[in-house]
Amino acid sequence: MKTYLDCYSCFIRQTLEAMRIARQNEAAQKMALIEVMEHLKGMDLTASPPMQAQVIHGRIRELTGLKDPYADIKLEHNTELLRLEPTLMKHVMDSPDPLEEALKLAGACNAIDMGPDRSWERAEELFDQLINPLLGRFDLDHFKERLSGAKTMLYLADNAGEIVGDKILLSVLKKRTDLDITFVVRGAPILNDATLEDAKMVGIDQMAKIITTGSDCPGVILSDCPRELDVAFDQADLILSKGQGNYETLNQEKKDIFFLLQVKCSLVARDLESEVRKIILQWKSDHTH
Repeated sequence: MKTYLDCYSCFIRQTLEAMRIARQNEAAQKMALIEVMEHLKGMDLTASPPMQAQVIHGRIRELTGLKDPYADIKLEHNTELLRLEPTLMKHVMDSPDPLEEALKLAGACNAIDMGPDRSWERAEELFDQLINPLLGRFDLDHFKERLSGAKTMLYLADNAGEIVGDKILLSVLKKRTDLDITFVVRGAPILNDATLEDAKMVGIDQMAKIITTGSDCPGVILSDCPRELDVAFDQADLILSKGQGNYETLNQEKKDIFFLLQVKCSLVARDLESEVRKIILQWKSDHTH
């Protein structure tokens, strides 16, 4: 997905927010904004928004001297969702169709995102949304059909905290299938995206093999990925891609992919023919491109 002029204001907002999260003074905040606006002046609009964010947040880390400005927030989100995990798991397992409910929950957990504008302060404020998600298009039958014949699954994760919802879905999948699951996280910190450290903290390593994208892009740029991920992507029988950033970088790939996310901006909503805030599970097969 290309970058649109509407994305500019979002990048400026993210810059100011990241500098304040990093507890930088007003002069430093102004310097960061000026640098980002200079970058925006020459920005290649054919590159995806996550590729732009990679450059912008890389510069923010240089200016602040912090390897991971969002580290405390990620820890808080992981901790909050782990505390809710038993309740969320019971909700899923008590439902008529645990797989469907786990998919809805994992999609709803994608709301735990520090990139787009938010209507919440603490992740636990989202509890009602997690168990009563506002659904849009949900290609459940297609997913179940592809799942029934699959031996390998590539699960592309998105954010810290959210990955507790992923863990619950993995648990349901492990109970009802013999899938060999590979779970993919970011190769280095960016925003509140999940890294290997986050995945291990919430126990994903007990459910699946974990590999990384090899970079700090808040999406999946296959041309920049390690060979291990490249091979896994090519060979997977089933690919589940979480979140907007992964959608923005993979929606043109010639591969069957199920995108599971909360739609967070009007541009992605238009691209997916959905509405903002809806939770969607959308199948894009290689013959639809």
